Amino acid sequence: MQFFKAIGRQFTIINKRICARNTFFMALIFLFVIQPGLRAQHSQTIYFIDRLPQSSLLNPAHQHHHNFHLGLPGISSFNVNAETNFLSFSDIIFRHPTQDSLITFLHPDADINDFASGLRKSNDITPGLHLNVFSLGFRAGRSFVSFNISERLSGRASLPGDLIRLGLQGNAQFEGKNADFSNIGIDLNYFREYAFGYSYQFDEKLNLGARAKVLFGKANISFNQTDIGLYTDPDTYNLRLNSEITMNMSLPLTITRNSEGDISDFRFHFDDVGYDPADFVFNTQNRGFALDLGATYRIIEPVMLYASIVDLGFINWKADVYNFSVNGDFEFEGVDLSSAFDDDDDSGVTYDFADSLQSHLSISDTRDSYSRGLPGKIFLGGTYDVTSGINVGLLGRTEIYQGRVRQAVTLSANSNVGRWLSASLSYSMMNNRYDNIGMGLSFRGGGFQLYMLTDNLNTLFIPHQTSNANLWFGLNIVFGNVKIAQALPYR
Repeated sequence: MQFFKAIGRQFTIINKRICARNTFFMALIFLFVIQPGLRAQHSQTIYFIDRLPQSSLLNPAHQHHHNFHLGLPGISSFNVNAETNFLSFSDIIFRHPTQDSLITFLHPDADINDFASGLRKSNDITPGLHLNVFSLGFRAGRSFVSFNISERLSGRASLPGDLIRLGLQGNAQFEGKNADFSNIGIDLNYFREYAFGYSYQFDEKLNLGARAKVLFGKANISFNQTDIGLYTDPDTYNLRLNSEITMNMSLPLTITRNSEGDISDFRFHFDDVGYDPADFVFNTQNRGFALDLGATYRIIEPVMLYASIVDLGFINWKADVYNFSVNGDFEFEGVDLSSAFDDDDDSGVTYDFADSLQSHLSISDTRDSYSRGLPGKIFLGGTYDVTSGINVGLLGRTEIYQGRVRQAVTLSANSNVGRWLSASLSYSMMNNRYDNIGMGLSFRGGGFQLYMLTDNLNTLFIPHQTSNANLWFGLNIVFGNVKIAQALPYR
């Protein structure tokens, strides 16, 4: 069983360049907090900007003002997003308490307990991307038909608070009890989406819409079960690790085995001579399906209600599939760390540790296909028309994924100025933060519509104090008789 040696080999390479503990933890925290992550959750602010074709991505019942729209690759819609539920930039780099300089939370004059106290049981970063490849929509009487091709990335990385505290403060704090690492995991989806949408205006009050989406998965990493605990003996300070981990992945990689059939190394196909990246980009073996449903209903003249369900679906992963299972108990009595800082020693502490682990843990792998659901979202909201061109809106979002629920609430003021300008100002409570001020602007000139919006303006003005960031912008080609479109009852 050479699985841990294969991983250890990768760490040994890194070990020759960055071996200090402080450097490691700085890199770890920057990975989970500061990375320009991407989140596949659309902006809340766009929901009530109903002149934008992209608003129908959150509610397929929306029929925007234009009779025709066209979105070209790379310019019509680009949505990038990153969120973390535990830290902001100012928790990592901040002003020295007595000197005119900046320090990190690992500085001797910094209080590491302040940093540790901000950690949660599960510290998450949720990355994602929605990039339009092509889109087309047109009105036919009371109906509106649309077609979209999109590249999407969604995911979540979770790091247990106890694991970070163990590295920062040692294991004395866990004397006689278990450190819980069960929340560790990665769930990453990259897929292409072909979406066919249809909405219909039944009368002057009710609109219903649906969008069917055919999905082709490109890459996936998902942890199914992580039951990990680390017990510190109060007398000997020996560490006892118990683990039960199962994970799946669909990635273009090759696993190498030794003569005994155990894993000895792995490499990505991108490094292989003659490998064609098109095999990855245009892979159609990982197929899936998803459905969006939506409705709008005007209960009385100034009040409109909205409801939608988005990304109700799954992907079956069959290509380049690997399933791993790790089970067992392991007691660790310590290792000689002197070789960890020796550039001339190729064995390193990672190999010693791997030898100990592999003799106690059972590692198995298979090549079975598996299914994985998408992070489904439920939107419920309403608007009140203050005047003919201004309304206020309240929107709630619930995301349910792998048994975990995330919620957000947005209050917005929305306005249409003539035929050329739409604007929205929003305030959101999301991701355990209550300082999310957002704005959306849409300009139309001739057959072109330029827009940009965000849920977090504070990211631009006080980036060091924010833990959420998103931006959505693009350029649509739009045509049609605006007067006819404006006759829709809920505009």
